[in-house]
Amino acid sequence: MQRERPSRKISPLRWGVFIFSWLAAGFTLSYFLYIVVSGNDPYNKLMTTLLVTVMYLLPVLAHLVFGNKISDFVMTFYTGFLTVASLLGQVLRFNNHFPWYDKFCHFSFGYVGALAGLFILCKLADYKSLRPALVFIVTFCVSMMCAACWEVMEYISSQFLGQTAQGVPQETVDGKMIVDITDTMLDIIANLGGAALFLLHYALHKATRKSLLIGAIVKDFCAAPSPAAEENGATEEYAKE
Repeated sequence: MQRERPSRKISPLRWGVFIFSWLAAGFTLSYFLYIVVSGNDPYNKLMTTLLVTVMYLLPVLAHLVFGNKISDFVMTFYTGFLTVASLLGQVLRFNNHFPWYDKFCHFSFGYVGALAGLFILCKLADYKSLRPALVFIVTFCVSMMCAACWEVMEYISSQFLGQTAQGVPQETVDGKMIVDITDTMLDIIANLGGAALFLLHYALHKATRKSLLIGAIVKDFCAAPSPAAEENGATEEYAKE
């Protein structure tokens, strides 16, 4: 039997996400091309603008591959967080204008990384049969893995691409140029705090047996689009538990 292809009909909300993503990708790509052509990059945004451009195109690519199997909520949440953390924080330099903004983004990234772990569990396992302890371990590990991968990318960009994502190199008394790792460690600690907040949120959800938004998110992550939703180009909206 031929496998049924996923529906790719697009809901109005998803169209809005796509249009915004295209506009944002166009802006960051223009910034990248300006840097390449002019050679003017005082804030070391060459790789950042290119990476953010690619990340803004991922929702469209995901829709082409998976159709409506990835819900409107996931698409919207991803684009929103990308805008707050990367477009505003990195490209438009909110991290420089507001000293607290960088750590706020890393803290939020810790919570979002744990949500990514929950998404993986819902897609690869029977969520209802999972013990809460396993959910705790997987979501925490995925969150911290995301933090580690991010810091590795920052290190590579600093060491091999001349970027200053980990900070501006400082000259020591013996003439060596080094980068203080304090900012990197504070980023990881902030991510740890966000992951801990998710675990607390999830624990309250399980202890009180109330949705507390986690229930609605789990239903969205775990449920396949219904036939009616496939026709309308949107996944089924779920009520609170």
